[in-house]
Amino acid sequence: MIEKEFTIREPKSSILDIVAVSAALTIQTGFCYYIFTNVRLNFYAFFLIALTGYILFNSIIIPGLRTKCIYLNFSKRKIKYEIEIGPLTIRKKWKDIENPEYVSVFKTPKGIEVNLWHNKNQIINLFAYDDFEKVIEEAFFFADKLNIDLLDARERGYHKWIDKNFYQQHKKVRYIE
Repeated sequence: MIEKEFTIREPKSSILDIVAVSAALTIQTGFCYYIFTNVRLNFYAFFLIALTGYILFNSIIIPGLRTKCIYLNFSKRKIKYEIEIGPLTIRKKWKDIENPEYVSVFKTPKGIEVNLWHNKNQIINLFAYDDFEKVIEEAFFFADKLNIDLLDARERGYHKWIDKNFYQQHKKVRYIE
């Protein structure tokens, strides 16, 4: 059995989110009950209502209750994903991180994101933070554990490799020329 050495977990949903999702599910269930018991439907109307319920369920209710987890085993270079929906957990199998190349740090509208590049341009999105210092600290941790390079790609078209040895000693970013 492969042991989890590092876990990245999304924050749990807040009580307000859970209440809003529960209200949406209650309204959807009540509406479907009313339609199916009081209205005579033809096949197309039934299909349209079922499709609307399916879209609502998958776009609002499930994401409101879902928590994603990423488990990493650095010594065996394996990764595993889990999705928790309330008490239900969907576990995927451990996969190899084939040929890890580098860890990149870049800016997105959500903040500063960290990706692990492996196996000729395949990407694993690890996490995103707003604080650059915290992002570099965490990204360095991954690059150090996997013994790969660290790239600062926050400015489009101007990518710089970070000197990992200097960062480890001084906790300051210096770029390799």
